[in-house]
Amino acid sequence: MAEDQRADLEACLAQARRSERRLRAQYAVTRVLAESSTLKDAGHEILRAIGESLDWELGMFWAVDKQAELLRFVDLWHAPQVEASEFIQDSRERIFQRGVGLIGRTWESGTPIWIPDVTSDPHFRRASIAAHVGLHGGFAFPVRKGERIDGVIEFFSHQIRKPDQDILDMVADIGIKVGQSVDREQTAEALRQAEALADVARLLGDIGHDIKNMLMPIMSGAALLEEELDECYHRLPESVTGNLKHSRDLTKELLDMIRNGSRRIQDRVREMAESVKGLTRLPEFAPCRLAEVVAGVYAALRILADQRKVALRVDGLDTLPVIQADESRLFNAIYNLVNNAIPEVSPGGSVTLRGRTDQAGRSILVSVIDTGRGMPAEVLKSLFTYSAISRKVGGTGLGTKIVKDVVDAHGGSITVESEPGVGTSFHITLPLEGPPPHSQKASTNGPR
Repeated sequence: MAEDQRADLEACLAQARRSERRLRAQYAVTRVLAESSTLKDAGHEILRAIGESLDWELGMFWAVDKQAELLRFVDLWHAPQVEASEFIQDSRERIFQRGVGLIGRTWESGTPIWIPDVTSDPHFRRASIAAHVGLHGGFAFPVRKGERIDGVIEFFSHQIRKPDQDILDMVADIGIKVGQSVDREQTAEALRQAEALADVARLLGDIGHDIKNMLMPIMSGAALLEEELDECYHRLPESVTGNLKHSRDLTKELLDMIRNGSRRIQDRVREMAESVKGLTRLPEFAPCRLAEVVAGVYAALRILADQRKVALRVDGLDTLPVIQADESRLFNAIYNLVNNAIPEVSPGGSVTLRGRTDQAGRSILVSVIDTGRGMPAEVLKSLFTYSAISRKVGGTGLGTKIVKDVVDAHGGSITVESEPGVGTSFHITLPLEGPPPHSQKASTNGPR
């Protein structure tokens, strides 16, 4: 009987110790989240709090890259006596897809997973190197907010450890707490961005007003200069005007560029302010001749190309059918591509705008092809995103993101081919009839 009582007592004490550890871990994580301004600051301390409270020796934090649909290494903690540098280095260099490995399966299932011995688990991708450094027991749990999973936390031990449901229940709760912290952080960041954008909108409004005031005398001066030029030209004898005709025509072209450029600057500043305020208009689809759009781009950029001794060519656009498009936004997209291409081309090279209809006759393909220096892999990888890399001094790198937004608004697609030292080709496909009504949305406009 005494033996039974002793066994019962030991079981009670063991349960009490487990409960104590669970409460200690929960309290530690809650305290860390309360004292940390961002989850990035809290990551290491969360891992340490869980590891020390539950007697696990190595913890890692993985975040979901929503754009790439991958899990990426973020942070780690390990006990002082742990020597697992090879395993850690291997983990740092890995990415995991949904359903792959311990953390990928945890991400997919949305529930904690326990492996008594990772070295003998066929699904554990790091089994061999875990065996090399003596890691065995492992578990992982999701960081979640409702149905959304933002990351996965995993822990390892040098001992083979049987599944402990108490720990799994506890870490599932911790994962929710951490996920809520992520949500609060994202909400706070969204609020900060909204406040910053409101300030930007006000600033753009002021800038737009100042630009309009500064451009008015320029446009008035251009008109007066053109009148004076015409008057002087007609007063000259015919023997002289013949030699000056080219200069007169060039001057008129330059004055037209000044007027058109001034109007586009005003429009662009206004559109940026409206976009920031969330008032960006929906695309206005109407019959559009791409040849006329490209002619406008050509006229705006021909002198820049001539100055750089770059041939600006147009091929196959006159035969294209009329499409449903927002002409001003399409101008913005093509202007961006050509304007970005010209500085990349060495003297004697070319930038070609080429168009054709697809075989089915339902869309057109517009290409901007240059013989420039091409793009390295890291630049290509970031194209069409907010993290796009600009190689121009003072450039934002957002030109291609702006282009993609315009193409998306038209229900089209854009691809790119580039080879360093050979050149770059952008290919835009646009449907003849425009996008379906439900896909029509506002898009960011590029410079005009």
